Amino acid sequence: MKVNRLRFPIEIKQGSSRVKIYRDRKASGTYYRVVYYIGGKRERLTFSTLERAIDEAEAQAKKLSRGDIDALQITGKDRLVYSRALEAVREHGVTLDGAALEYSEARKMLNGVSLVDAAKFYARHHGQGIVRKRVSEAIDEMIAAKRESGVSDLYLSDLRYRLRVFSNSFGCDVNQLGPDDVAGFFSKLNLSARSYNNFRRTLKTFFSFAQKKRWLSKETDLLEPVEKRKEKSAAVEIFTPAEVAELFEYASTELAPCIALGAFAGLRAEEILRLEWADVDRRPGFIEVGAHKAKTATRRLVPIADNLAQWLAVSPRGGSHVWPHSKPYLFESIRKSVAEVSKNRKKNKQPAFVWKTNVLRHSWISYRLADVQDINRVALEAGNSPQMIFRHYRELATPEQACTWFSIAPPATEKVTAVSFRRK
Repeated sequence: MKVNRLRFPIEIKQGSSRVKIYRDRKASGTYYRVVYYIGGKRERLTFSTLERAIDEAEAQAKKLSRGDIDALQITGKDRLVYSRALEAVREHGVTLDGAALEYSEARKMLNGVSLVDAAKFYARHHGQGIVRKRVSEAIDEMIAAKRESGVSDLYLSDLRYRLRVFSNSFGCDVNQLGPDDVAGFFSKLNLSARSYNNFRRTLKTFFSFAQKKRWLSKETDLLEPVEKRKEKSAAVEIFTPAEVAELFEYASTELAPCIALGAFAGLRAEEILRLEWADVDRRPGFIEVGAHKAKTATRRLVPIADNLAQWLAVSPRGGSHVWPHSKPYLFESIRKSVAEVSKNRKKNKQPAFVWKTNVLRHSWISYRLADVQDINRVALEAGNSPQMIFRHYRELATPEQACTWFSIAPPATEKVTAVSFRRK
């Protein structure tokens, strides 16, 4: 405390509080007035001696400095408001002015949103049992759980690919993700509508898993701004019997059984890559596609047509797998065979040979349906729904064409040089 006694008014200081003492000389004697302000109102106390005035000024300065409610002399409604406010902040260990400043800053940041609403949102998404988990760690746990549940390797591979792309974009906790973050991620994906929707479906599965694990609030919909895109239905294209015979003619002895499995059993490329000779030999007359090798994670039996049996009989068995090499080498071998067919066609002034998406499987389903005339049976053998078979493959081939297709068999030589047209 500092007291300036050199001249009047004397100023008594206590923290940021100030109390002044004025001297008033009258005919009746000298008096000292203690002056201070409360809520903008000037308060005055008069004393006959300087000592008493100084003592009172010091006492009032101390009260003002510590915010004593008695010193402030608040009355009526203001006293009730102050008392309630002081009681509200006391349990949190903060001062009333500190609480007011924090509230003011929060309201500025929330742009008009109430502080209680903001706190409720935070509690839902970051508290009340929500566990912090890094996005990369959450993905690892989900993949491990899916593997233990027995899903196919193909499905696991697809999960790893798509979720790793997502993980590389977010090095944060799952509960820190927002809808705008996810929408921004999708805006950078340069994909077809189908691939885009596949990504969306994968992330929906991941977010659902995270919610069950309490890494993400169940009230959070991170995909809300990411709308599903409309997919264009591409026309199913198939080979003619003559076209597939050309392909066999320029296929290697290792590649030929793979083409035959696609053309005459409808196996997908990934299923062929996983297929072992034991799957062919285990059940006479059928190929067993195990659940862990199928795209749909559902076991199925595919009948072995007579011509397919002939192709498999003359195929080399250089290992446990039907295709003993890598996936890239399989597609490279197909590309080489296609190039050889096109080269031969060019010599004869014919159009180039064109490989079509999923053409071998599409061809088998089309010719198989034309042959047996039973949508449910073909759906079961193909691992598709009857609705899918009916929508895309009905009436693409005639029974006569199917007869020709399932008559393509290997000749005595290593290469296909002729096509047999006998009924299977």
